[in-house]
Amino acid sequence: MKILLVIFTPYETVQMQIAALTSYLRQSGIEVSYSEYYIFTDESFEKHQEQVREDLLKEQPDIVAFSTYDMNYHYTLDCARFVKDFNPNIKTIAGGHTASVVPFEFMDYDCIDFIGKGEGEETLKELSNALENNLPLNNIKGLYWRNESGEVIVNEARPLIEALDTLPFIDRDIVAYQHSKIDYLPFLMGRGCPYKCDYCGNEAIKDLAPNSNAWSRYRCPEHVIEEILLCREKHDFKYVFFYDDVFCLKLDWLRKFKELYKKHFPNIPYICLLRPEMAQDERRMKLLAESGCMEVHMGVESGSFAYRKKMLGRHMSNEVILRACDNIKKYGMRINAFLMVGMPDESCLDILKSLFFIFKINPSSIQTGIFYPLKGTPSYDYCEKNNLINWDKRKKLVVYSYDTALNVNIFKRYFIIASKWILVSIPVIRGFKFSMVPLFFKIQYRLWYLKKVDYTS
Repeated sequence: MKILLVIFTPYETVQMQIAALTSYLRQSGIEVSYSEYYIFTDESFEKHQEQVREDLLKEQPDIVAFSTYDMNYHYTLDCARFVKDFNPNIKTIAGGHTASVVPFEFMDYDCIDFIGKGEGEETLKELSNALENNLPLNNIKGLYWRNESGEVIVNEARPLIEALDTLPFIDRDIVAYQHSKIDYLPFLMGRGCPYKCDYCGNEAIKDLAPNSNAWSRYRCPEHVIEEILLCREKHDFKYVFFYDDVFCLKLDWLRKFKELYKKHFPNIPYICLLRPEMAQDERRMKLLAESGCMEVHMGVESGSFAYRKKMLGRHMSNEVILRACDNIKKYGMRINAFLMVGMPDESCLDILKSLFFIFKINPSSIQTGIFYPLKGTPSYDYCEKNNLINWDKRKKLVVYSYDTALNVNIFKRYFIIASKWILVSIPVIRGFKFSMVPLFFKIQYRLWYLKKVDYTS
């Protein structure tokens, strides 16, 4: 049984979840290949037809598995139709965020045979085995399928994999690192996020599993370090970027990680993501800096506390954010602040508050995005209920950065877009180095390396 994993994406970056899925399936003895198709706004699937045809001819898959999120929904369905026209015997399964949140929206189409809801490793392995050996499907947890009469059958929910240390390291062979223009290597030390933000995709899927209380999980420090050591033998990289939604700051875990990371990678700094609440504890920020962290990426989202609390489900005050930033800077780490504009019911005054607040934070660099309503989230439900979504625009958008998917007048639309670029430009206005990848990371590394401070004394 041969599986072809497919994703339509606008980002030429490492697809960590797919790489994890690939390594698990290969360890289980399943032949797996991977195809990635880059999409752009207002582009149709027809552009990719010939490449898909070539991949199908080359790989001859028995199963085509699609990784879905809201912005590639229509590309996924168009490709699934093309696969079925090419060879009706190929089975198709959709997994990932959107398929897990709205499985029946996919099962309404005959071109989709199965849905894998939740984490896909064990579901896809068991499905492959069942199809190859003509076994019943009703015991495969997390699977949606059709019986002989065409009725959609919903199997028992798939539990989360709690023991992440038992999983193989992600399969980096699916990525052409030699073509990469960045100097860092991405890693995941865990899965899930312990926080609840109304606009975030995590909020949409965290309660799907029966053991959802285990949603936020981390590997042990030894397992993380072992993976980085193996990668260092194969790849040349100057930085590590931990892509986890939030870096693990449990004190015992962090102390052990610091000991191991400093021992093995004294000259390889890393970047991680934190919540403002997590950065209030100076002990943790000190350990983070001592272990080799050179930069923290942190979501601010809005400079208006009232708006942030009411519409985003983020209850930290502006004072908490400022205190977090002070702690991060105190120990020599840089701050990359992330903000959103164009959010539902956000006024021009709210956007201006973000502009003024970011000046107070004084981050080293800024990232901005334009709000996009993700299915299954409270923010999406609010937008749908109040008729705020421009469905034509939402269908065409494939990235968060260029336009709004909400119904706004032309003045508000251009105000949103202009605000995004003004926010990004603030470090230039303030005379700081502008965060451009990869140049910015090279500058970061030089500064970190030349300005290493011993905080243990």
